Amino acid sequence: MSSRKSIIALIVAMATMAAFTHSCKEEEQHKDYFDQSQLDVIKHIGKTRPTLEDHHLDLDTNWLDANGDHHILVDPLPDSYDSIFVDFNAVQIPFAEKNGIDPIRNFHDAYRLRQPLVKIETCEAYYLDTLTHSMPYLVPKAAKLLEDIGCAFADSVMAHGGSQYRIVVTSCTRSLYTVSKLLRVNRNATPRSCHMYGTTFDLSWTHYEPYNNDYRINREDLKNILGHVLLDFRNKNRCTVLHEKGQCCFHITVK
Repeated sequence: MSSRKSIIALIVAMATMAAFTHSCKEEEQHKDYFDQSQLDVIKHIGKTRPTLEDHHLDLDTNWLDANGDHHILVDPLPDSYDSIFVDFNAVQIPFAEKNGIDPIRNFHDAYRLRQPLVKIETCEAYYLDTLTHSMPYLVPKAAKLLEDIGCAFADSVMAHGGSQYRIVVTSCTRSLYTVSKLLRVNRNATPRSCHMYGTTFDLSWTHYEPYNNDYRINREDLKNILGHVLLDFRNKNRCTVLHEKGQCCFHITVK
């Protein structure tokens, strides 16, 4: 009888030990599961850009892309660039003729204009690229528009958690002579160019000028911010805008 009780006690003890071991294993697996889930979330965040709706996760507003450039959270435009910024030459020319100068044959004609031109230079609002087929002059109304766009862009980048950046101007006023030269090398050029009236300038959407080269922002994010700024100015009836794929620029004429 005593021997039988000992055997039963041994069986109960073994069963209890087995249940305890199983419970410990489940707890450990449960712990491992959540640790791995957290790792997966971290990996997911590193590969997939969160939207503003994800901002409640208390993530940093900046993270790095594959090139080491900083991402910043920006709402997407309501549609594609090619669907929004479709002010082709036929739309822009009337405003150029209304607000601009008479087209000049060469730079010497610039001294005999019906209205003055303003020289533009690199400043806090924008960076002037090396101009090969145009000269750095605009009518005052266009020069003011360029400055306002540059300031709005810089403010918006900072407001989204970025650093100081400037837009890059790639083209301004052209003479009949420079337009004729450009027609030979640029299939998108037109002999009736808005650039001849001093009302039009191009802004690069692939290059931006940082004040601090150690803190660079993803170019698509910067283009998105510039797109929002230009859409706002366009909606306020201050300008016409064309998104040019071939020249990688926004072609802008003052209204």
